[in-house]
Formats: sequence, C-alpha cells, structure tokens
Amino acid sequence: MKKLLALAIVMAGAIACSDDDLPLGPNLQPDDQFIVGFPSSSATFSYFADEGPVQREVPIVLIGGNEGNPSDEPLVINWRVVPGTEPGGSTATEGLEYDLPDATGTISIPAGQNFTQFPVIINTGDLNADVSTRLVIELTQVSGDGNIVSYNNRLVTVNFVGCLADLEGNYNVSTLRESTGQVLNQTDQQIDEVDVNYFVTENTATLTPNQIAGPQGFNFEVLCGEITVPSQGLFQGAYPNNVVGVPFDSGEFAGLQGVVMSDNQFKIRYQVNYGGATGIVTVVSTYTRAD
Repeated sequence: MKKLLALAIVMAGAIACSDDDLPLGPNLQPDDQFIVGFPSSSATFSYFADEGPVQREVPIVLIGGNEGNPSDEPLVINWRVVPGTEPGGSTATEGLEYDLPDATGTISIPAGQNFTQFPVIINTGDLNADVSTRLVIELTQVSGDGNIVSYNNRLVTVNFVGCLADLEGNYNVSTLRESTGQVLNQTDQQIDEVDVNYFVTENTATLTPNQIAGPQGFNFEVLCGEITVPSQGLFQGAYPNNVVGVPFDSGEFAGLQGVVMSDNQFKIRYQVNYGGATGIVTVVSTYTRAD
C-alpha cells in the first residue's frame, strides 16, 4: 500500500505539469471584467454561553479579472438570503439566531480593494442547544459591464452552533470496507479535539496503523450530533490522496456522513483514495468509547 501511495504522489506531480489542467487565472480574464465570490462555501460560528449579540464577518473577495488588480470603481454586489423553502436553504430565523445589520440587499467592494466583509450579528443567547441551524447567503450579480459572480463561489452557508461536542477519548473502532465486506477491528484508538467541535482520529480506514512516521488520522467536525468529514489529504496531508465524507445511502442515517448515536458511540461513512489499481474505497467506521 505504501508503494501505491507514493506512486499517487508521482502521478499527481506529473498531472500538475500539464497545461491542459491549469485553471484560468485572473490574467486570462478580459482586462475590464471582474469576478467576485465567497472564498469558502461555509463558516461555522459556535457559542455555548449567552454573550449577547456578537458581530462576525464572512469575506467576499475579488476572485479574478484585470490581472488581479482591484477595480478603480466600487463593485456593488447584490445578495439575498436563500429561504428554507428552497433546497439547501436557510433554517435559522432572522431576529432569533441572527440579525443582518445591513438588509439593503447590496454590499460593495470599495475601489482599490480586493475584498469586503459581510457582517452577521449572532444572538448567542438564542442559539439552539440541540440542533445546528444555518443561514444561506447567495450573491446574485455585481455592477459593471461584463462583471460576474463566480457560479461556484456564489453561496455561503453560515452554521450557528450552540451545542458542544465532547468526543475526545479512547475508542475501539470497527471499520467495514463496503466493497468487500472486510471488517477491521482496532482497539485503543485515540480521538483528539483540535478545535471546538473539531476532532482528529488516530488512523484512517483499513490502512495499517503506524504505516508512516507521523500522524495518519483524518479530521471531522461535529455540529449538534451530525458529523461531516471535510475534503483533506491522506494522513494529515502527507499524501495528496483525497479523504472525504460521503452520506449514507439509506437507513436511519440516510443523507448524513456521520452521527453521534450516544455519549459513547458514533459512526462515520467516508471515502479514501488508496491510489493505484485499488482506487477509491468507501468505509463505515463505528467508534465505541473504551475508557
């Protein structure tokens, strides 16, 4: 397996040298066209005590255009709150979990600047202690002839979290490899908390523990009992092989990448690109607290 992972690195390097795979950078855009959007598709704000209204910001950036130089004129961007009646829309209630200090529906990147901040006031005393809620903002258009909102960067999901996850500890892990039915049982696997509601495992999938000198777990986030595994490089980025959560297809956890079932047990479904002929492997790991 180690040879396969090393081969994947070599192949990735070779592919990266291909001109066909290079993205269209700002210098390839028309000189008079600007592209704006959110640099990240999500932001999570966690509060576990009533601190009153707290203002936080979500950045909007100049993604491309004019060889990366800012505009000489303000770029006025139209936005909207995506309602809960639309798929993937907001579940948080304005005036309860959050307030928007500027509800005009427009925000500007000032002339000569590459970014602006979208303000959100979080009502920390009103966050749900049992369920994470979300605010979804969509950028719809930007002023100026030829200027556009990046389709892939038009949406941001702001998660409001009032529930604190406590999963750090020692676990026994049962990992099912879905394609073969193989089950790997491991004991004394440590889960460490690296940030609020953000954790790292000791090992990944059915790979051999202590395969490399260094960390070889994966990161996951817990939002009020629901677990997600963000896209990341294998073994804490030591290899470019992708690790990412995938939702359960059916059953009581359908649509979720993972779930905390009790104070002593949680389950995660995710994929690992093993590289070489093996390719992508999907596993389900069940963690049962041992201490």
